[in-house]
Amino acid sequence: MTKKRCVIGLVLLSVVCVTATYADEILLPDLGDSSGALVSPQQAFRVGQSFYWQLQQSVDLIDDPEITHYLRDLGWDLVSNSHAQAQEFTFFMVPDSSVNAFAAPGGFIGVHSGLMLTSETEDELASVLAHEISHVTQRHLLRSFEKAKQMDVPMMAAMVGAILLGAANPQAGQAALMAVQAGGVQMQLNFTRSHEREADNLGMQTLARAGFDPNAMPQFFERLDKTGRFYQGKEAIPEFLLSHPVTTERIADARGRAVAYPKQEQMRDQQQFYLMREKLRVLTTTNMVALVKQYATSISLDKILDSPKARSMRYGHALALLASTRYTEARAALTPLLKQDPDRISYQLALADIERSVGHVKTALKIYEDNLALYPGHYALTVHYAKTLMQEGDTKRSIQLLTDLISDQTPSLVYKLLSQVTGDAGDNSRAHRWLAEYYYGSGQLKQAADQLRLAAEVRGRDEYARAQISSRLREVEYAIDEMEVDKR
Repeated sequence: MTKKRCVIGLVLLSVVCVTATYADEILLPDLGDSSGALVSPQQAFRVGQSFYWQLQQSVDLIDDPEITHYLRDLGWDLVSNSHAQAQEFTFFMVPDSSVNAFAAPGGFIGVHSGLMLTSETEDELASVLAHEISHVTQRHLLRSFEKAKQMDVPMMAAMVGAILLGAANPQAGQAALMAVQAGGVQMQLNFTRSHEREADNLGMQTLARAGFDPNAMPQFFERLDKTGRFYQGKEAIPEFLLSHPVTTERIADARGRAVAYPKQEQMRDQQQFYLMREKLRVLTTTNMVALVKQYATSISLDKILDSPKARSMRYGHALALLASTRYTEARAALTPLLKQDPDRISYQLALADIERSVGHVKTALKIYEDNLALYPGHYALTVHYAKTLMQEGDTKRSIQLLTDLISDQTPSLVYKLLSQVTGDAGDNSRAHRWLAEYYYGSGQLKQAADQLRLAAEVRGRDEYARAQISSRLREVEYAIDEMEVDKR
């Protein structure tokens, strides 16, 4: 068991300990009615959010703007073609080499980096996301509680945490589950077969509606199943198979359904999947020197010089060289790609990184400006542009760019940068308020409350601003109360 997962287990076990005494205080609706009379959407969101907050206390999620933009774009493309188009979803990348993904109530879907690195096509990655989206839309985790007649949301959050932890590490998950069961609640660890079939069926419908190849789902499951047969011991089996068991019958059933869908023309940019896969590989490698050599060897052996995978290898090579501070070689590796596809944002961002790294900041800024004129509001472009402006002391323009990114799905990184740049501009009250939002989004609720109190003090006699801060503080304090046992 890795140190990271031990920490996750301890965090979730602590949640179990503080919430077990709640078990008889709040009565929830009957969770066994699969027609939709389950816990409310608001309660489901609180359950998922509590787990998401706890997860972030133990794991530094991958917050690279390009990876974030890609994963959310792919996820929302699928959601818009699913049975829950109006529901909110949060997609995030977990830096873990295991082949896994998980879904929490409220639309929180985590993807392990190992899953994306193992997927051979975007269709395969999309098939797993579509499957997880279906688990959320059908409320499978919540429906599994149908025999638990008395369970409040904090207890349910602890149980969901144990289940999701079990998907990542069965031993730690079972320990957390036993702690919850000590409070008198019984629960199975994995999804039922009927839930898996339902997620496969609806996930495949979503996949086809979004223009992906439905055959990618059985292909990916079959490849994982074949790989798993060669492992010795349960610890080495691809972890997606542990939480989503794949059987020959299930694969055959999926294949039978897939052939019933007409072949559709692919509308998404498949090249971007391969590029982001290699960027993720560079971001998560533990041996950059070996990776640079691996890219060089792959490029020299690749006889098809102009395929999506070949271009992505050259892109990954350029990024690895850049990370190794071999800037001249990185530029040489990137130049042919830029000539071939000059409007590709990923190439332009890599070029700007090279220019900035060698001290050509004005050139980098011009690259960001030109590309934002073509793609206004693009998340990754805007973040990199704002960060570079911050370094140059242009706080006013940076604040405007980052503020324009704020929405219901604002990544925590934006709030962190806003706190930094407003502080640089001398607006300490707003700096504290933005830092509070960063802490809140990452689950550090007490720190968020502290920052709001500091913001109120700095604001002084501005009654309107103080009223806004006080209102937000009450919301944060309410969230803290929801997460803790009332000791009074």
